[in-house]
Formats: sequence, structure tokens, C-alpha cells
Amino acid sequence: MEAIERQQFSNPWNRDYFAAELGNRLAHFHVAVALPAGEIAGYLLFWRLGGELELHKIAIRRDLQRRGVGERLLEHFLETGRSWGCQRAVLEVRESNAAAIRLYEKSFFRLVGRRKDYYCRPSEDARVYEFDFRGGEPGS
Repeated sequence: MEAIERQQFSNPWNRDYFAAELGNRLAHFHVAVALPAGEIAGYLLFWRLGGELELHKIAIRRDLQRRGVGERLLEHFLETGRSWGCQRAVLEVRESNAAAIRLYEKSFFRLVGRRKDYYCRPSEDARVYEFDFRGGEPGS
């Protein structure tokens, strides 16, 4: 996961951050495995806060991007929220991360706000997205 983290993020977490999250009772990890090699293809990390999920990380190994791994991880995240009876899921994404924004919007997340200078290395605004589990249609 550390290698994928370094590939995908300009301000990557180190082993200590991951270890802290593994000990956090709010945190949940899901890992996608690339078969037949059994290597980690991608992962996501989210917190469950009562009836809300907060997506903190989703990352796919560079050589396996655009093969549906991220979409399957995000679907699993949303299925988990539904099964737990959550009301909503929220996330932040870099304004320049067009691929992630397409994935979230395709999955019925809706833009609900912005956070100025939320990211560093480089400094960049975040888009805030929400998925509403209570609607009749996904994201409605």
C-alpha cells in the first residue's frame, strides 16, 4: 500500500499513518487484489461516524488504472454504507483530479461545496462531494 500511496499522492502517508489508522476503531480498510499474482491492486480507507461514511483514501496501482478497480472499490464502499443503514457518504477530492471526479459523479455523488487551499504539495482547493443513501435513486 505504501508503494501505491507514493505513486498516487503528492503528500503520501508513511507506515506510521497507516498503522495509526489500523488501530482506529472508526477506520475501515478494503483492499483489491490483482489475480493471479495476488498483489494489492488498490485500496480504500473510510471512517464510519454513526450514520455517515467519510472516504479518506482511494488509490489504484498506476499500471492497473482504468480497468474498473476503482469503480469496484467505490461500489463496495457504497454497498457497505447501504448495508449499515447509513444516511450519507462524504469525500474531498483535489480540484485537478479529473479522473476521480468523473468516477464520483458517475457513481451519483453530487458536489456540495469547496474547501479553499485544503491540499498542500501543491496547494489546491478541494471539492466536497456527498452521496445520499436515503433517496429513491442512488445519490438523489
